[in-house]
Amino acid sequence: MICGIAIIICVRWHVFRPFDLFSSFSKPKIDDWLEQLKIGVPIGFAIFFETSIFSAVTLLMSVYSTYTIAAHQAAMNFATLLYMIPLSVGIALTIAVGYEVGAKRLDHAKTYTKIGISSGLFVALFTGFVLFVFRDPVAALYNSTPEVIDLTRQFIIFAVFYQLADAIGAPIQGALRGYKDVNITLVIALVSYWVIGLPTGWILANYTKLEPFGYWVGIIVGLSSGAIALFIRLKVVQRKIAKSEKSSAAI
Repeated sequence: MICGIAIIICVRWHVFRPFDLFSSFSKPKIDDWLEQLKIGVPIGFAIFFETSIFSAVTLLMSVYSTYTIAAHQAAMNFATLLYMIPLSVGIALTIAVGYEVGAKRLDHAKTYTKIGISSGLFVALFTGFVLFVFRDPVAALYNSTPEVIDLTRQFIIFAVFYQLADAIGAPIQGALRGYKDVNITLVIALVSYWVIGLPTGWILANYTKLEPFGYWVGIIVGLSSGAIALFIRLKVVQRKIAKSEKSSAAI
């Protein structure tokens, strides 16, 4: 259904109509496919490592009460809803940065990157403030049971910090994809979520008084570690590309 709607838009909408996207078809080129896969497959695995950790946390939390699991899912659902904004910023950055890098306008690419990261941070601060202030009505949206509402309110406090770290990391990850730097991003996702975040959450949940909240602290630690590593990688990539362009211009 979604694919059909996308095709109709590409064919009928005036923005895409001049390109005649489906007017002719060329013979598939394996080299072009491989070039796309070299970028797409690492991105896909990075997304998998990022999203699967939340499923793993939900499974690990199955040892707790039904109220706890319900509250966890409610808080996670609302935090995911808020995450759509920085995720959209990251997707837009991939397009804008990729376009500017392809045109050799590296200064413009850096400017777009700064705008995207600052936008993500601003949105995270704003939504975090709103979420903290209105945590009671938000918790009441999902359930009418007092125990679930109380637990959801507590989880939402952790969600404020969780979405703050996520809102910084998503635009940086989008910018790196614009620079076609995806392999190191894949490694960062694997290490930050599954080597740092999940084990930290499991230890805190099983060996401290935090119990189920320990998994949320683990997620926050993993996301924060990933955001810091991605920021460092972004600076490295930008310097490397700038040096490469200077060397090419000198020759």
